[in-house]
Amino acid sequence: MSTKVKDVMVRKVRTANSEETILDATEIMNQYEIGCMVITENGKPVGIMTERDILKRVVSERRDPAKTKLYEVMSKPLVTVKPHITITSAARIMIKQKIKKLLVTNDGQLIGILSLTDLIPLLREYGITNKISLKDAPKRVKKVFDIYIDSTKQKRKKCPLIILGGMPINCLGPKCMWYDTDGCVFLKRVR
Repeated sequence: MSTKVKDVMVRKVRTANSEETILDATEIMNQYEIGCMVITENGKPVGIMTERDILKRVVSERRDPAKTKLYEVMSKPLVTVKPHITITSAARIMIKQKIKKLLVTNDGQLIGILSLTDLIPLLREYGITNKISLKDAPKRVKKVFDIYIDSTKQKRKKCPLIILGGMPINCLGPKCMWYDTDGCVFLKRVR
């Protein structure tokens, strides 16, 4: 299996300067419906801000998002990979580093981002999920693998898909956890 990170990464990565506030960043995240932002200083990536970081380091600590700067709560150091590595290698790095987002850089420049939820359906499609050890993976990473790979667990979960008049109105297609190689698993079951 030779699919490379460059073939599946998201190329349009939203960034924010480390001096901006949490409020500024969350407004952008909400506007673009994204779960993380790369934090930069002088145009170079220095950290990442995820929804989980906001919950753990801002909300639960009762910090004011309008006054808290991104550099105060971002996750760092960044874990990066080159665009030519395989998606299997990328998944192994994520598990080893206990992360769900991986930045793709070339000569120090940010060129893309890859999430575990982007990778797992591909690994499943190629039949290589069993070649990836989850032994040292944190619970939140194992949970993502369980949702995407264990079909019995998928059947028990409720689909986030909104159906109106028998038609999906917010389907994400191949990016959805319910999308299989030949269509939406949820819609197949309800027909």
